[in-house]
Amino acid sequence: MPAMRADAFLADPSDKLLSLHAILVAGDEPYLIDKVLAAVLARVVTVPGAESFDVDKRDAAELDPAGYESLVASMPLLNDRRVVVLRGVDAAPAEVRDRIKQTLDEKPGGLCLIGTGGATMRGTLYQEWEKKAARIVCELPRRSPRSKQVDFDFARWLTGRAKADFGKALDRGAADALAELGAELGVLHHELEKAALHAGRAERITLADVEAVCAGAATATVWEWCDAVGARQTDRALGLLKTLLDCGETAYRLVPLLATHFCRLGVVVSLPRRDARSITEALPGRSWPAMVAGLAQQAQRHTPASVARAMDLLAEADAMLKSTGHDEAFVMHKHLIEILDAA
Repeated sequence: MPAMRADAFLADPSDKLLSLHAILVAGDEPYLIDKVLAAVLARVVTVPGAESFDVDKRDAAELDPAGYESLVASMPLLNDRRVVVLRGVDAAPAEVRDRIKQTLDEKPGGLCLIGTGGATMRGTLYQEWEKKAARIVCELPRRSPRSKQVDFDFARWLTGRAKADFGKALDRGAADALAELGAELGVLHHELEKAALHAGRAERITLADVEAVCAGAATATVWEWCDAVGARQTDRALGLLKTLLDCGETAYRLVPLLATHFCRLGVVVSLPRRDARSITEALPGRSWPAMVAGLAQQAQRHTPASVARAMDLLAEADAMLKSTGHDEAFVMHKHLIEILDAA
């Protein structure tokens, strides 16, 4: 089956492609790989709850031939097919690559083998996969087949994602400013998430939202600072705080924003399971994948008691700012160091 581009697949998933025994999701754009993989899994897992029984995800580099054979030979329990996801097939040992080629030749009916990988690999596995099954190409369009220069309207893509993912219009100036921050979709989407969160309930994301929270090459952001505090990265947290204050940020805004961050962190710390789905369902309001992943990592550094102590200290900082003449930097340092020590 001819290779299919990621954008075409995401716009209209091909039933013919999804019915095949093997699908390769490969390219140099990790964001597209993740989106396509999620879309494929959503369609090939047809029975609710079958993920726990009939889906295996493994790193191809860590498999040996026997391990691979045990994965693909297992029969499905609930789903109509066994689903095996091999991450990084371009790094698979030679013997495992040979076994994959055998699977491509045999076309087992009760299996859906999904591989992910980079744009190219040594050997013929990618070519065999495309010839005997299907490949979804996760790369941005280029000016010509041999060109390395991307021909892609990042600002237009960001505008579409703002509406589709966050329900907000993205002002042209904000889109242009975001598009200047990089050429990787994952990085740009993460910055868009931060701007959308800063916009709050507003229907539009403005240039002011982008300038307030999105990082340039060397500019600290409020959200990076909150993450550093939550992760108990003392030097980074204090360094970012200095940069923020030097750039004109005010403690009167930083304290409530950090309190909101610790409210979310407290929810995650109290969960019996900290997988992405559990965290997303437990958090109040809207949550983004990058936020969920960050909170899951930071929760390992905290207990309910440390989160409660942080909230008490932030309340004290708020009261000190409003009732005394102390310098904002002094108030922030005094309470921030205690929060980091209590984690």
